[in-house]
Amino acid sequence: MVGFSKTLNRYRVGEWHTMYIDYEQLKTLVTEQKRIRELEAPAGTTSADDDYRGRDSVDETQWNRYANAPTLTTELVEIEKTPGEREALETLWDALGMDYEPMLAVKSTLQDNGNGVAEVLVRFYQALDVQANRCNSFYETLVEMQAKALATALKRVEVIDASLNVATPVVSPRESEAEVDQGGETEIKPVRAGGRHSRHGSLSTTSGTDLHALFSKYKEKDKITDSSEAAAKRAAQALVDTNTSSSTAKSRETTVKALLHDIKEIYYSVCMIQNFSTLNAVAIRKITKKMDKEAGTRTSGIYCTTCDELAFWPDLKESTFQCKTMAKLCEEAFLTCHALIRRIEATKTGLVRFNTRTQSFATLRRKERVELLEKLRSTGNRIKDDGTKVNLDRDSPDNPILYFTGGFFWGIAFPALLIPLWYLVVSCGLQSTDDRCRRELAAFVTLRGAMLVFGQSLLWGPTVYVWQKLMVHWELIFFRSAGKTGLRAEYAIIATVLPWICFVIILTTSTVLWSSGNANTQWVKPLTMALFIAFAVPVPASWEWADNPRYWFIQPPMTTRRFIGRHVMRIMSTPWTNVVFPDFFIADQLTSQSTAIADLMITFHLASETASTRVIAATIPHYWRFIQSFRRARDSVVHKRGGALSTHLLNAGKYGCSIVAIWLRFWALRSSQSDNHSSPPWIVAYIATASSVCYSLYWDFFMDWSIFTFNPESKWRVEFLSRRSLVKSRAVWVAAIVFNVFARSAGLFAAVPGLPMRHLSTQVLVTGLSAVEVIRRAIWNVFRVEAEHAVNCGGFRASADSQFDALEDPFVAHVDELSRELQYVPVKGGQKV
Repeated sequence: MVGFSKTLNRYRVGEWHTMYIDYEQLKTLVTEQKRIRELEAPAGTTSADDDYRGRDSVDETQWNRYANAPTLTTELVEIEKTPGEREALETLWDALGMDYEPMLAVKSTLQDNGNGVAEVLVRFYQALDVQANRCNSFYETLVEMQAKALATALKRVEVIDASLNVATPVVSPRESEAEVDQGGETEIKPVRAGGRHSRHGSLSTTSGTDLHALFSKYKEKDKITDSSEAAAKRAAQALVDTNTSSSTAKSRETTVKALLHDIKEIYYSVCMIQNFSTLNAVAIRKITKKMDKEAGTRTSGIYCTTCDELAFWPDLKESTFQCKTMAKLCEEAFLTCHALIRRIEATKTGLVRFNTRTQSFATLRRKERVELLEKLRSTGNRIKDDGTKVNLDRDSPDNPILYFTGGFFWGIAFPALLIPLWYLVVSCGLQSTDDRCRRELAAFVTLRGAMLVFGQSLLWGPTVYVWQKLMVHWELIFFRSAGKTGLRAEYAIIATVLPWICFVIILTTSTVLWSSGNANTQWVKPLTMALFIAFAVPVPASWEWADNPRYWFIQPPMTTRRFIGRHVMRIMSTPWTNVVFPDFFIADQLTSQSTAIADLMITFHLASETASTRVIAATIPHYWRFIQSFRRARDSVVHKRGGALSTHLLNAGKYGCSIVAIWLRFWALRSSQSDNHSSPPWIVAYIATASSVCYSLYWDFFMDWSIFTFNPESKWRVEFLSRRSLVKSRAVWVAAIVFNVFARSAGLFAAVPGLPMRHLSTQVLVTGLSAVEVIRRAIWNVFRVEAEHAVNCGGFRASADSQFDALEDPFVAHVDELSRELQYVPVKGGQKV
């Protein structure tokens, strides 16, 4: 019992924790029944003596107790729905090829057979009824949500497929001749609900409407007077008109990829629902068996048999019928989208009409289908098992040495960075400004910028190791699938070991030259620039050698570089693109690299070493996050996705406060009383800095990490770690909180230290503060992604944010318009469908 209780707490979705079987509450009732049994048992009797199972015979007293034990009777009560709700659900499930089944609730009653009914047993089954019905109701809500999303996605896939078949019909020469002989009339064959693709490209909707015939009809110039049919005609014409910008190959490819993303999200959500179903069913089986043992009853089998009629109870290899069917539909749509992408790519090469000889260019072979489904199912299994089985077998080797190699080099290279800094302090003095010291200081600033960038990347290895030990689905959070190699831990380590070695050599060489009195440091800057470009800039994916790990001098892997480069470009174009998790996560990393950004700007001669350079470098990442928050707020209103409007506006306020604090510190530094830190400008600047730090700490602890939550019913109005956390040690949380409190202001003070940047003492302070900020960000990453898994992972998989709906493309509007209007299109015989 204790073991499963821990399993349930560890592997259930954090956001749904109130909807699971409350195993702890039921276990309390079982324990209470056990105490009652022990008090009533004769002296010297143990639980083993009292158990009748496995015995050849029992005495008359024991037999009478078991024979006269209370019996359980159960009934299923149908929960009534309004006629409108019932009709909508019948239509929904019919669209997916399934029958609507009414929602049921279980009600159990204990009957006395002579020994009486224990009050604890009555309370146990009353509580279990409430919890089982709550699980069933929540399960049906989740399934209906995904069913609606799946039906919409399937309709969109059908419409896009039909538009491609109109523009590039898939027919054989023999069929073309037959159609000509018959005057182009083809019989519409009935298909099952859910739509079906025939071998020759014929496509019908759930109502039996042939979309190919529909589009061909709408390509004619005949006028249609009905307004609904006219709307469908306009949408269909826009889909098949290749001359309009709304239906170019690029738009079609973008929409199909967005649909592919949506279908994968629905599939993952169904897997998460299966996990919810399995855990609750196992909990009911186990807890009822425990109660039977302590109460001397035989009620578990009866109750579980009744629950088998409820929707949430798994019956097909640990899956419900609804989830199993929806998973199959998702797999079919998943393959269809890949085939559509293949066809779109083929049209770019000039294959505008497919026949039996050219069709193979745009179809998926059996081996390709198997590989695609294997990847999809392996990810689904990780979600469904949630760490209990498959998730233990990671793509990355479970070798701590591999992951902590990055931390090892960080421990070596950072002191190496301090060696020339220490020499400059000893030889030049903290306040020295002569020419030689300025040149050596410029060389040191160049090295520091590169070292901070690669230092933060090296800390990725220990971070990923901690995530994997905590069973965090970081691959799913970043890539929406498992097994991606773009940021795998071992590649991240190899990616930065070589740059670190190179820069350590440069540091050592420069220190030796400076200590020997050679003041020529001009070679440091061009060499650092060349190495930074070689290690940071990605190459095109078409270069076959780009991802070959044997070529050490092209590390990090190009997949990693392209991943970071792609999202950096998305960050820079935030107002015009939707924001996903990797976008704002990488932007958060950039806010901790303001010192490195300023150093690299100076290195590449984009700016000079001034306080204004530092301020601008610190403002740019915060501005990007500020704009990202407003974009997410806009999407939450327009597309109804991505969280609440107020949350994103408050997040924007956090970055706005940071920007204000940075510029107020710069204003105080440029004032006439810059040396007097008790002057009014500096007082205002410090107040703004303190406000920004407190705002950021509040957001870290209440939102990003979800450590504290407001609860008016609690004594202090605030609860500590009320959610289910993957980090079980309270000491670890307390240590992280303390370090974050003391280190949160390091970024602001490093951006504007309040001292002249030409002094070596200021650079020493900036170096220490920027290093603290890099370490703080690495720790922040661990708990931020842990919270994303524990709090939001199940949430966004349940809501299935649609990337298709987020697209602002005319082609998307035409697809949705035609999808809505198809139900009003007349079929042969003048019937409405």
